[in-house]
Formats: sequence, structure tokens, C-alpha cells
Amino acid sequence: MRSAARCRAALAAALVIFALAVPPAARAAGELTLDGETIADAATYAAAKKEGKVTLYSTFILTSMKAVMAKFQADTGIAAEDVRLTTAQMYDRVLAESTAGKLAADYVDLTDVTLVMQLAQKGVLRAYKVTDFAAIPAVLRDGDGKWYAVMRSLMAIGVNTAVVPAADQPVKWSDLLAPRFKGKVGFMTIDSGGTAFSQFFFLHQRFGAGYWQQLAAQQGRIYPTSSPLATDLARGEVSVAVGPIDALLDDVRSGAPVKIVAPAEGVPGYTISGGITASAPHPHAAEVFMDWITSKRGLAAVAASGAYGARNNAPAPANPDAAFPPAEAVYNIRPADYLANRDALTREWHAVFGNR
Repeated sequence: MRSAARCRAALAAALVIFALAVPPAARAAGELTLDGETIADAATYAAAKKEGKVTLYSTFILTSMKAVMAKFQADTGIAAEDVRLTTAQMYDRVLAESTAGKLAADYVDLTDVTLVMQLAQKGVLRAYKVTDFAAIPAVLRDGDGKWYAVMRSLMAIGVNTAVVPAADQPVKWSDLLAPRFKGKVGFMTIDSGGTAFSQFFFLHQRFGAGYWQQLAAQQGRIYPTSSPLATDLARGEVSVAVGPIDALLDDVRSGAPVKIVAPAEGVPGYTISGGITASAPHPHAAEVFMDWITSKRGLAAVAASGAYGARNNAPAPANPDAAFPPAEAVYNIRPADYLANRDALTREWHAVFGNR
């Protein structure tokens, strides 16, 4: 009896060791399992691997998106290709390709959630409820799963430390209004997409319409996108700039003398919301991507790229070059508020800052 018991114990131990040695994707008859979560069932995963790749039309900062894509490919064995444009450019391209019946994207995201909602209403995006649909707050997803706020990033202040002495560097939003920064502040036009709209909505709500007027009086430089803004900050063409933290981090990584400031008064967040296209050439690979990016493994990859993921318990980004606040300190616009205020605030912005 003791011998039989020892044999059973040895067999059990061997099975545990075998289970640990089997690659996650090979467990449970071919399903994709990572960190204890089932990402895709065997049939979906097999079909996705047969399709071979997923094509993403994304507005996320290119270097950050490439890092996310690399992790996805390493975890799943499915290649990811990315087309990166600004939100306005992406929206126009997606509509044009869709109308012509030639949309090449499996997945599309935008920084303006109201435009994403329009894509869903026009039938460009289809419903797909990810594995952990219930774990994602309603404010961060469509009720039918046509879109998800897959990434949430920040707008922060960048300071060129080579031209701004330590004693003069801003620590509050009101510091941008100081006389020493007149003609030396850079920011994006509100028309650039949800990133800039989120920034100006936050400033308007938190400090009132007068803040916009005082900022306009600073006669700062207004940019169409974050890329030239970050370039000019790195060169010292502007002393301080308000932009996506991802773009500011690119400056830091390049060795530019740029410091990132997240004021304690709060920082505006913006969402990058996306979903699967109704005409996806690689529909199963797109489903695996959506399930992966909303999983614990995907949330960790998004955090490593410098953004918050699509769950309330998503880890805060950890980066030695910037101190990211906890998720609860980030000011996020509700989609309903975005939709209700976008047009009126955009008109007000142009009245204050001019048609630049």
C-alpha cells in the first residue's frame, strides 16, 4: 500500500513538472493561456495562427506601439503590422477605404472616442466581447464590445532643462502663465485629436475659461501634432511644452535635456479606443489581439510602453524617466461629456487662440 501511495505521489509530482514545462500556448489542447488566463480557445487560436498576422491601424505613439506589438508577437507567435497616423488622418483613411470596400485593417483605434463611436455606428467596427468583458468598466468600453479604451495615456509638461534653470522650472499648471515663458510655450492645436482636446478640456474645467485666455496671451507656438512639438522642445525652440507623455519620453530616451512634470493638481488623461473591423482580413487574429491586450499580460505590456490599460486594476506605468501618478489621479473625460462638449469647446478654442 505504501509503495502504491509513493508511486501515486511520484506520478502526481511528475505531472506537475510536465505541466510547468509545457509552453502556455500548448496547454488545454491548444488553447492560448498566459499567466493563468485563457486568451483564446483552441479553435480561435489555431485559426489565428493560420491567418498569420494582424494589421493594426493605430494612433498610439509609434515607438510605444511597436513595443506592444513585439510583446504580442512573442506571446502568441502571430505577427503584427502597424499603420500609424494622427486621429484626423486615420479617421479619413478608414472611412475612405471602408467606403471603397478596401479596408485593410483588422483593428482601428483613435484618440477621439466620439469618432470611434461614429465608426461603430457606421458599421465599420463590429461587436466582439473579450474574455474579461465584465472586468472592464462600462466607461472604458462599448456595451456590445465594438470598441474598448485599450490604452490610457497622459498629457504632461515637458521642460528643456538646458534653457530653463531649475529654479524657474514649472511645477504647477499656472506656472505656464508666468512672464518668463511668454513666447516660449508649445502645445498642440485642439484639432489634432483627443490628446489635445483632453488637455484643453481639463484646463477649462479645472481652472476656468480664463486660463485659456491667459495661455493664449503667452503667444506660444501651436503645433499640428506631437512629433514636431517634441522635436522643438528637444532643440530648445520652445522652453516648455504640453504634450503626450509618450512623445516627451521619446525626447528623454534620445538623450535630449528634457524633464517631465506631472503637476500635483492633476493631469489630463486621454484614451486610445479601438475595436475589430467588420471586414477584418484576419478576424481570428484580431480577436486574439483584443483578448490579449485586455488580459493581464496585455495590461503589463501597455504599462511597460508608458500607458494605462483597459481595466481599473491596470498597473501604473513604471518608467525611470517619469513619475506616473496612480490611475485615480488621472483626469479622464467620460465619453458622454466628450460628445456633449467637443463642438462648443472647439469653437471656443478657435475664438481664443485663433485659427492656427
